[in-house]
Amino acid sequence: MRLRSLQTKFLWGTLLVIGFVMATVMVVVEHRQRAAIIEEVQRRGEVLTRNLAAISYGPLLLYNYTALEQNVARVAGEADVVYAIVLDADGKVAAHSSHPERVGVVLDGPVHWQAAGAGEFLVQETETSRREAVYDFALPVRVEGRKWGTIRVGLSKERMEAEIGKTRLELGALTLGVLLLGGLAAALIARRIAQPMQQLAEGAAAISRGELPQRIEPTTADEIGRLAAAFNHMAVQLVQQRSDLEEANVELHRHFVELVDLKTYTDSILASLTNGIVTVDLDGRVVTLNPAAELLTGFFSGEVTGRYCSETFAHTPVLSDILMETLASHAPISNVPLTLRRRNGSATPIELSTAPLKGGEGKDLGVIGVFRDLTLVRQLERDLRRSDRLAALGTLATGLAHEIKNPLMSILTFTRHLARRFDDPHFREKFQSVVPHELERINGIVERLLELARPARMSFTLVRLPALLDRVVELYANQIEARQVVVVRQYARDVPPIQADQEGIYQVVVNLVANALDAMEGGGRLTLRAGWSESRDPLLPSRRRSPDRRAKIEVEDSGGGIPQSESDRIFNPFYTTKEGGTGLGLALAHKIVEDHGGTINFRSGRAGGTVFTVVLPLLPDHPADAGGGDETAR
Repeated sequence: MRLRSLQTKFLWGTLLVIGFVMATVMVVVEHRQRAAIIEEVQRRGEVLTRNLAAISYGPLLLYNYTALEQNVARVAGEADVVYAIVLDADGKVAAHSSHPERVGVVLDGPVHWQAAGAGEFLVQETETSRREAVYDFALPVRVEGRKWGTIRVGLSKERMEAEIGKTRLELGALTLGVLLLGGLAAALIARRIAQPMQQLAEGAAAISRGELPQRIEPTTADEIGRLAAAFNHMAVQLVQQRSDLEEANVELHRHFVELVDLKTYTDSILASLTNGIVTVDLDGRVVTLNPAAELLTGFFSGEVTGRYCSETFAHTPVLSDILMETLASHAPISNVPLTLRRRNGSATPIELSTAPLKGGEGKDLGVIGVFRDLTLVRQLERDLRRSDRLAALGTLATGLAHEIKNPLMSILTFTRHLARRFDDPHFREKFQSVVPHELERINGIVERLLELARPARMSFTLVRLPALLDRVVELYANQIEARQVVVVRQYARDVPPIQADQEGIYQVVVNLVANALDAMEGGGRLTLRAGWSESRDPLLPSRRRSPDRRAKIEVEDSGGGIPQSESDRIFNPFYTTKEGGTGLGLALAHKIVEDHGGTINFRSGRAGGTVFTVVLPLLPDHPADAGGGDETAR
């Protein structure tokens, strides 16, 4: 009885130890094998997806749906591929390997929605309509930062599950075999001697501690020897399994190296961009600065990484304000022109665009800013403005020649007959009547040109706009009554007096009202408005912009309007559509308004006609010297 009790205890104890060891090994190995198989399947799906994206890049750009259908058909022919789909930028199916009839349709379902809206590579588990489990791989195709489409590949999990099941069966069979052999050996050893059993217990304990290379020398050729051989065989199997795990670890290391290479490739792309790129984390600290941004700012990436953007761009605070504005509002800001101050004090015109930086599952990572050097653009703009000034000078010269030519021809005609007809009283009377008038006409043209060319000498006083408008209406009261023009006054009550040259502004309004009346010879409606005009500085973030309140004058007529083809020449000197006009009135009005730091423009009215708008600051930017003009330019 004592021997049987010992044998039973030894047998159960040995079985428990071996079962625990094998269960642990089976769980660990099965977990590692499953992870390796799943990873291999996902890696293959990623490779297929990226390959399909690479060969579909061109067809997507060219909308070549035939090539897209051929591409998805080629990928669908690969082993385990259930379907291959190409979506366009709107999420509609551009090509479908399994259901060509769905081309042009937006696929419905959470998996389809997430795949169509993926901002980067996305893997999902789903089932087909035939209840077949698949991995759905989605990869957006981007062209210059814009999402142009999405590539989707469905990979069946059937073969993967079969491999995992096969591994489980092998491990289970191995564990069962070891348990059977261990139990038989334990029973035999219990009958023979305790020393081999002790050795086995010690060996099992060593294996449980992770010391897999264990071997027990058989002392006999009977059952104890075979049990020792079985134990040794088990140890060899465990060593082999560990070797397999080490190989799997090497494979994982290789994948890690590939990821590092991919990061290096991405860094190379950033380094090759001609636009500056800066990224800021959620705390407002600089994370990256590409070489183009280093060249623009004068800072090296290593010395600014981890510093607050307000500290890094202290010479250009508007830049850091825009970055922090995007960080706070989670809204992109596009194409903001500003002047970048480099660390050496030099200034560079740039255009800044910012956007929130998102990570996996839409997680906020910070802000990305893109600098665009506008030095060449500004140079081209200066060249264009120089060309415009030369063209305007040519137009001015042409107009001046045209206006002066007629009176000069009259004077020349008289001078040719002067010697021959000097004694003719009628000729002398006509000479004294025409020549001074024509000379006065030339002098008037020259005087108005001088008004346009010479520096403004204005006397700034408090000007009440409603009273000034009423004064102009009184000036043209007879014409208004004769032409049956209805005058409508729309004056805001809270418009204060402005600092301006009263006669200059009066001259501007006189020109506008005169032009409006000329446009309504058969009667009409003349509307005069005085009110406010508010604007904000576009270079400042919205939370720091304060409204710039200015006074506004509007003169609206109900005439025939200004043709679109003539709109670019309205303020040019010597351009006029009226018989006998010099075309200097609006040009002089434009100069007076600009001298006040204001703006003048026009637009078509809602019911026809034209609306001229004059916007003036409440206080002048640069007060002029005393003096002013009182001539009404027509």
